[in-house]
Amino acid sequence: MNSNTNPFHVVTLIAAILASLAFISAGCSTIPKEKNRETFLAESDAALDYFKENVPGLELQIRESAGYAIFPGVGQWGIIFLGGEFGRGTVNTSDGGQVGWAAVNTASLGLQLGAQGMKMLVIFEDDDTFEEFRENKLSGSASATAVAVDAGAAGQAQFVNGVAIYIGGQAGLMAGVNVALDYMRYKPMSQGGEITKED
Repeated sequence: MNSNTNPFHVVTLIAAILASLAFISAGCSTIPKEKNRETFLAESDAALDYFKENVPGLELQIRESAGYAIFPGVGQWGIIFLGGEFGRGTVNTSDGGQVGWAAVNTASLGLQLGAQGMKMLVIFEDDDTFEEFRENKLSGSASATAVAVDAGAAGQAQFVNGVAIYIGGQAGLMAGVNVALDYMRYKPMSQGGEITKED
C-alpha cells in the first residue's frame, strides 16, 4: 500500500464494499409490511409534494420524463446490514402511476449513518434509462441537488447518466452528494418486491 494513502479513505472504502456485498448477497424486502404500507405510500406522496413545493418547474420536469422513484425516508424505512442502511421507495411512471418498488443502499449516497428521514427523488430522463433501471442494469453515478425549506427555492437538477436526483428533508445536507446508480434496485409490483441475491 502506498505510504501516502489516507487510512480514513481506506476504512471508508472497505465499509462501502462490505455494505454493497451485503446488499447483493442478502435478501432485502423493498416493500413495507402490509400494516405499514398505507403510511408508507402517504409519506411517499408527501415527500413528492415537498420537492414540488421547493423546486420550481419540477412538475414539468417529471411530466416530461419517463418516470421517477421517490424514497420518503431513507433510514426510517430501511434495514441495516453491516452498517449500511437501505431505503425503500416507490417507482412510478411520469403520470404518477405506481409500477414497482425500489431500494437503495445508503453507502451509495456518501452519507454518514444517521440520515434517518432523508427524502430522495430520482427522475429518469427517458424510456431507455427507465428500462435499464427496471432491469437492474443502471450504472454510473450522478450528483444530487440538495433541497432545504429554509434555503429558498432550489434549482432544477440536471440529467446526468439519464437521471436527475434531489435530496432533502435532513438538516445539514450538503450539495454535491454523489449517488452510485448501480446501488439502486427495482422490483415490479407483480413479483412481490423481494430483492434476492439472484438479482
